[in-house]
Amino acid sequence: MSTNLTLITVLVTVIHVAALAVMIWIRVRRTEGDGIHVPSPKVIPCVVCGEPSTDWSYDGLDPNEQLDSHTGKAWSPDVTHYLPVCAAHKDSAEVVRRPQAAPRLAECQAGGADGGQQ
Repeated sequence: MSTNLTLITVLVTVIHVAALAVMIWIRVRRTEGDGIHVPSPKVIPCVVCGEPSTDWSYDGLDPNEQLDSHTGKAWSPDVTHYLPVCAAHKDSAEVVRRPQAAPRLAECQAGGADGGQQ
């Protein structure tokens, strides 16, 4: 009986020590508020309006495009035929078949003139 009680006591103690270690780590870790530089996330602009993009949309220019048998939507296995778009233009016809968007895609993939930041 005392062996089980000893085992329970040891396990509870180990759990408490582990919790204490986590709490100390949370308290002493360095954050941006401590003056540490944290890089900003890369923001890719929408090819239609320039707002931050939230998704990618097929441009419709792939000569080997595929059709989804369930939805009937065209898609491409070539990722270069997808353009960054904001939520407002995700299903917009403005993105489809935009030849002028191709240079913009290359700029987005290269990080843009401003390093991909806005």
